[in-house]
Amino acid sequence: MPTPSYKVGVLALTGICGLIDAACFLALGGAFAELMTGNLLLMAFEIGTGTFVWGDVAVYASAIVPFLLGALLAGAMIYRNRRRGSRIVGYPIEFVAVATATLLAVVLSPEPVSPVALDSGLAISISWERLVILGLLAFGMGIHNALMRTHGVPDIATNVMTLTLTGLVSESRIVGGPNTHWQRRTGSIVTFIVGAALGAFLLRYGIAAPLLVATGVFALALWPLMRGRAASDSPHQLAPAN
Repeated sequence: MPTPSYKVGVLALTGICGLIDAACFLALGGAFAELMTGNLLLMAFEIGTGTFVWGDVAVYASAIVPFLLGALLAGAMIYRNRRRGSRIVGYPIEFVAVATATLLAVVLSPEPVSPVALDSGLAISISWERLVILGLLAFGMGIHNALMRTHGVPDIATNVMTLTLTGLVSESRIVGGPNTHWQRRTGSIVTFIVGAALGAFLLRYGIAAPLLVATGVFALALWPLMRGRAASDSPHQLAPAN
């Protein structure tokens, strides 16, 4: 049986992040499970405009705190099981977190809450079901982002695309640049957009719909993520390609 490419698994994670981001931001209370920059900006905007309410603390905390715990756990795995060992252990734990959140979304079927509803000033009760699902997803994404710092593939971004877009343009042949890994950069950007768009579309069938797709893709990607052949240019310590 041929060894799968690790890059394929990482690219699949890009689409998974788009699906999860769509479900969390558009239906789970207006917070992100893995874009902590987005959560911090949203809080800052609310504070600056005077629209912040203490009920929002529960939503943002249910994303930020589990995310940090996931990153902490992954960090312990990385530094105690250098390189490959953390891939074998870390990605299955991340998958279990995403799959458990998906199962809860199917069983509990919480009422979606969109950012539009929140911005309208309507009094919306805090749902523990949404918070638990968001927290589990954030925990998995904390593991994911920590693993990407060590096991990331150059120029395959899995979440924020700022640096990837910048590199694609600023290093293009148009300006005489090396155009390094333009296929990877383009692929990750397109995959993320497709994943997020698909996630937003599937929300019309309930919160669980995009999460079911994300879990299914993750299940297929788990083997290359755990056992896939890493490229020779994969760094020993790499910050996520944003």
